[in-house]
Amino acid sequence: MAKSGKVVLVGAGPGDLDLLTLKGKEYLKQADCIVYDRLLNKRMLELAKADCEKIFVGKANHHHTVPQDGINEILYQKALEKKLVVRLKGGDSYVFGRGGEEALYLKERDIAVEVVPGISSSIAALAAAGIPITHRGLAKGFQVITAHSKKDALADIDYSTLLDDSVTLVFLMGLSHVGEIARGLIGAGRDSKTPAAVISNGTTVRQKKVVGNLSNIQTLVEEAKLESPAIIVVGKVVTLSDELAFFENRPLFGKKYFLPKILGFNYSLSRGVYEESLNELELKLEEKGADVFAPATGKIVPSEIDLSFLEGTTINDLLVFTSGNGVRSFFWNLYEGAGLDFRAIGNVRFAVVGKKTAEVLKYFGIKADLIPDRQSGAALAQLINENVQKDANIFWLCGKEQAADFERNLSSEFKLEKIISYENKPINLELTEEQKSWIVGCDGVILTSGSNAEVVKNSIKVYPDKIFSIGPTCTGVINKAGVENVLEVSKNSYEGLMELIIS
Repeated sequence: MAKSGKVVLVGAGPGDLDLLTLKGKEYLKQADCIVYDRLLNKRMLELAKADCEKIFVGKANHHHTVPQDGINEILYQKALEKKLVVRLKGGDSYVFGRGGEEALYLKERDIAVEVVPGISSSIAALAAAGIPITHRGLAKGFQVITAHSKKDALADIDYSTLLDDSVTLVFLMGLSHVGEIARGLIGAGRDSKTPAAVISNGTTVRQKKVVGNLSNIQTLVEEAKLESPAIIVVGKVVTLSDELAFFENRPLFGKKYFLPKILGFNYSLSRGVYEESLNELELKLEEKGADVFAPATGKIVPSEIDLSFLEGTTINDLLVFTSGNGVRSFFWNLYEGAGLDFRAIGNVRFAVVGKKTAEVLKYFGIKADLIPDRQSGAALAQLINENVQKDANIFWLCGKEQAADFERNLSSEFKLEKIISYENKPINLELTEEQKSWIVGCDGVILTSGSNAEVVKNSIKVYPDKIFSIGPTCTGVINKAGVENVLEVSKNSYEGLMELIIS
């Protein structure tokens, strides 16, 4: 009879967060413990519950932090302690991932095991590089081979079995041995002009590839300074690489941007409070192919607020939110702090600064009554001035250092109560010399708040050619540092920034 613990082997896929399977994502959200390797997107760990235990067992600096026997025992012991343990591996657990060994070890000890397949880099990285692993008339099959053995030596490969030129050959974990592999194939009888390619960091924003043949592929790899993880592919399908390439054709592919960010307050009715470092703009940039360095310079922390102001409110009164953080903080106080629900809100109406804040409000089951066409505090104030009775009570839930353009432009005839529902707590930004050099050489610094502009002004002395600003507050701060080459959006939104950056 199986013990209460359960281990799920989840394949994390090739590196792109969006290529994690839906089932794998659900198990990560439910996990009580995650045991993970190095070659995966660390953002996957942010899907976990706040109290989920995370154990790193990957390889660092060419040494295993935990040997395989130790990993097996960790999984077993955690399964005895926990309700659900996820073993998270790059690619697919059963494609050179030693998942079978772990599953057998656990089954022998009466631990329930489930496997969630992952997208193997042996297929996905090739596709991202424009190389189909099979193609009618070029390749009728494929063979995936590990080039790695113990102590980083080249695996014992019988090249005489790899001479069929109608079969695509894919070598995993073999970057440092690419020359030996090419010479081994040629020595066994393969034509030296057989097409070959190497893809580094496939499906990620750092993807690089070189395309050549068996005679020159080592030289091309060395000249391009490709890094692990990388995949070697040999066969006629490599000739389709340029024609079928799409990944490198995205508008910002190869571009690098510095985006200091503030970690928002994340709260949902289903997950409670959770961590998530990826913000919307960062995601948009990466979707267009950009490599983004986005260190946190602050973190939104909710404040405990007295909700007694809701008592006696009427249909004329208004709750105002000028950010999604304010919305989440309010409902966190309502549901978690006071133990109430939306019925406690009464008949009061809602006004928000823009569509994004309206979407957050809608998640909690409420449709905003007032949304300005232009996202700004001033525009929201003007909309309220024109559409709300002057004897109304206005309850503005905002940050401790929220920009005051809303308050300045709101009619003094209203009874305004400013309620601090969250604050931005600074995170000290300590840049290494390498990071400072990266920033100077990048394609642009992106500023999305006055506080982030202050951090940039105080952290770096030499700026790249382009500074992108979401509005006049950011521009004014950075101008004080003597920087004049600032590109400011015409509409202060993430969409406006993306249009400006791509143009």
